[in-house]
This record gives sequence, C-alpha cells and structure tokens, in this order.
Amino acid sequence: MNTSKKDKIVVILGSTATGKSDLSIQLATRFNGEIINSDSMQLYKNVDIVTNKHPIDERKGVPHHLMDFLPLTDSYNLSLFEKDCNQKIKDLLQNRKLPIIVGGTHYYLQALFNKTIPEEYSRDLWTEEERNFLKENQNNSHVLHEELKRVDPVIASKWHPNDITKIYNMLKIYYSTKKKPSEIYLSQEFSMKYDVLFLWVYSKPEILNKRLDDRVDKMFERGALDEINFLYEKFKEYNICENREEKMKSGIWQVIGFKEFLPWLEDGCKDPEKFEEGKEIMKIKTRQYAKSQIKWIKKTLIPDIKGKSLFVLDASDLGKWSDVVENRAVEITRSFLNDLDINKFEQTPEELSDLLDKKKLQKLQNINNPIQLKLNISQFICDKCKDKQGNPIVIIGKDKFKEHLNSNKHKHTLQYIAKKRKYEEWKKQQEGK
Repeated sequence: MNTSKKDKIVVILGSTATGKSDLSIQLATRFNGEIINSDSMQLYKNVDIVTNKHPIDERKGVPHHLMDFLPLTDSYNLSLFEKDCNQKIKDLLQNRKLPIIVGGTHYYLQALFNKTIPEEYSRDLWTEEERNFLKENQNNSHVLHEELKRVDPVIASKWHPNDITKIYNMLKIYYSTKKKPSEIYLSQEFSMKYDVLFLWVYSKPEILNKRLDDRVDKMFERGALDEINFLYEKFKEYNICENREEKMKSGIWQVIGFKEFLPWLEDGCKDPEKFEEGKEIMKIKTRQYAKSQIKWIKKTLIPDIKGKSLFVLDASDLGKWSDVVENRAVEITRSFLNDLDINKFEQTPEELSDLLDKKKLQKLQNINNPIQLKLNISQFICDKCKDKQGNPIVIIGKDKFKEHLNSNKHKHTLQYIAKKRKYEEWKKQQEGK
C-alpha cells in the first residue's frame, strides 16, 4: 500500500519524565495539531497530580482528547482505546487538524495497526468442559500453563508459567476460535492504518533516574497527598479491599502512587516511617516503569515498524531542549507533513546510535510478520522442494520444518532427485562411449 495516500499522524513516545507532553504542545501549536492522550491512567477524572497530567495552564490552549473523562469505577482496555482513538483521529482529520498521540501506555499504540483478527473473542464456541475448566482453575497458573502447552506449545513456551493473565488470555483465544494463538498471531497483517511519524524522546538513564525522583517529590509539593487520601476514601467506598489483589490489577488502582501508601493509610496515617517507605517504593516503581517503557519500544515497536519513520530526540540535557529536541522535531515533522524525504535526517544522534541496531534493522526488512521474532519462530527454506511457482518452499518454525523433512512429499522429492542425478550420470557416460 502506498503510504503517501494514508492520513498523516504524529506519535510522541518515550519513558515518563522525558518531556513528551511539552514537545506535543510545541508541535501542536506549530502545525495546527491537537493531542490524543494514550496514557491509561490519565483517562481518569479527579486524579491529576498522581497520574501526571500536564497542567492545564501549561497546555497553551491546545485541546487534549481522551483525557480526564473516565469515572474511577470504570475499567478501560486496548479494545476501547482502539475504538475511541481511531474515531478521534478521524474527527480531527476531518477538521484539518494534525492528530498528535502522546502518552506512556505504549501498548495502546497497537490501535494504529491494521489487524486481521479482532481483539475480543466470542465465547459461543466454548464447550461446557472448557468453561468449567477456566472457572475452576482461573487462579491456578500451573494447571493453566499445562493446558496451554497441550493446545499450543509454541505460545506456551513464550510465557512464564506464573504469568497467569497472559496464559489465561491465550486459552480464551484458543477456546473461542479453536485455532492456536501462535498461528492466529502469525496470520495478522502488520501494516499501519496511517502514515505515522514516531518521535522517541529519550533521556540517558543516569540523568532520568534523578529527574524521576525529583518529580515524585514535586508531586507532593503540588498536593499529591490530597489525591492519595481522596483515592483511599473511594477505595473504601467501592469495597476494593474485598478481593483486593484481583481488583487492584485493573482500573485506576494500578496507578503508581496509591497502593504504595496503603500500609500507611490503613494504619491511620500515623507512622511517618511508613509514609516515607511508601514514597521510596513509589520512586523505585517509577524508575522500573521507565525501564519497561524503553524495553517495549526496543522489543515490540521497533520490530513491528521495522525501525522505519522513527527518530530519537535526546532530552538528557534540558538546557539544550530547543536545539536538540524541539527544533529537530519541528524540522523532521515539517518534512514529513510536506511529503519531503525524512530519510535525510539521522534517526539517532551519534551519541545514542546504540539505541537502534542497524544490523538488526536490516534483518527486519526480510521479515514479513514481526510476530515471528516474538515467538522466536524462524524461516526455514527447503531448496529441494518447490512450490507451484518453482520457488524453494519456505516453512515457518523449527518444528514444522522437521515435520516437512520427515514427510513423504520431501522423501519422494529426494528419491526423484537421486534417480535423476543417476540417470544424468549414466547418460553422460553413454555419450562418452
């Protein structure tokens, strides 16, 4: 598909506290854009500081969508975001506005890809036995993992036996479709719905960690404690304490900056040591979250887009922001919107060149579906057997290739080749007489 015919959008990504929101507003004011939030916690109403929403007085009048609209009682997921985000993109484009997507929940960026399978599955095909099995074992990761190994050993090998949520979801896919999840994922179309420019705002870890710790301290100076107390009142009102472990895996209760203070809150807010301990844990988890965001970009996004149309902006030194972040982003974005060649820009500053492994990127160009890499499924070529076009047969997966080598078709082909070679040798001998 010709990407020039696709509508253009900009995505700003990167770990928390790198300045993504600042850049999004700078680009929006220059290029007639509006912001679409892709941070799962900033969807919620009444919790602005703990979720790190950009202050309204610093937004320069730029509209922010999919932000501050969700009640604390509601949950949200990728399917809902996909629907809401794509509708908002459509609305903005119709109004000749540039959609700029920014946020820390990078998983939500999957909404920008074309898919050949739905995110949700019908349970109509579930047997009574399968329903009972999932109900009885929903908290037994070992039993669920053994079942997943039985139905799809490839996908089972990719998840830790204790990763119960992913294992459970894989079984739901299998029961709903009667197809192996690994095969379904391999059948997905991997192309973008839009012509997307990815701007990765990056800060060196040693600098970012200090910035993250300082931001937590500033959050409390701005009134984070009031929000924590507010959340605790709602926590009691909604009876979240019942089946706490399960309920705090979804919704606003996942936010970094609440559950860390529960020991202090439930002790009547009396022990200052428990409060300081909660604050320290909050800093640790924030640093861990920042690392996970970088990992997702490297392990998931870059393979999915084959490293194309992605540019790194070095936000390590905020004193150089105008030159190395804002101006560079503006130049790249202007060329992108005017259909000029963006490949003239270096994807990374020289000092951050290790963020994009060019050798790995080159290999990605020959991969049809990046899921192959995630499932560690390699392409194998049998140069003896040919397809209908006379090309060597390509087989996905080591196990499938072994099956092919042991198949009658492959054995017959080898026999035919051997007989043909012997005949040609005999014929050559006859011609020499």
